[in-house]
Amino acid sequence: MTVVRSAGEVTALQSMNVDQYRDLGLAVGLAEVLDGLDPAAAGPQGIAVLPVVSAPEGARIVPNPIVAREGLSIVQYLTPGTGGGLTGHRAAALAEVRLGLLARMLDLAVERLSGRTFAGVPLIDHQLVAGAVANVLTDLDLLAATQYDDNTGADLHERVTEAGWTVTKLFGAEGYIADHPVRCLYVSALVADIWIPRR
Repeated sequence: MTVVRSAGEVTALQSMNVDQYRDLGLAVGLAEVLDGLDPAAAGPQGIAVLPVVSAPEGARIVPNPIVAREGLSIVQYLTPGTGGGLTGHRAAALAEVRLGLLARMLDLAVERLSGRTFAGVPLIDHQLVAGAVANVLTDLDLLAATQYDDNTGADLHERVTEAGWTVTKLFGAEGYIADHPVRCLYVSALVADIWIPRR
């Protein structure tokens, strides 16, 4: 993925970051994205999603059990800053984190679908299922190769969210249970909704 900074400077991020975030998880990835940033100042309208260990004293924590299961907190600052959210290399890095999670959940879905059968045939071999998996794989490749800039960044994050919903459906009813690992896709969509500015 390539990041275009507002000054026109182009910085290439290493594509291995997507693979790295497959295993690190959302809380660790978000901590890396936010490293060195003052979330009170940058959080849009005084709202931020932060790793639990980074939640500041005196901030109001908005209860959300699914977010908490991912090791994150929704924080509402009593004195909101004027921040506009994540832009540039931080927004692109958040996209990499989300793509890594999406890839990991797709792997889990394929493993699940390979072990279950319908009419004596593994679910993964059914045309509609195989087509959905192929579409997400294509989206992953295209999104990871996309040139990121702040004008189209919200659209890229929305495409990651849409692919995440497709993967969630591959888990069937399991995909809607709060303690299932696929919850990371719900929470990553929430993180993007809060941190990524819409233009």
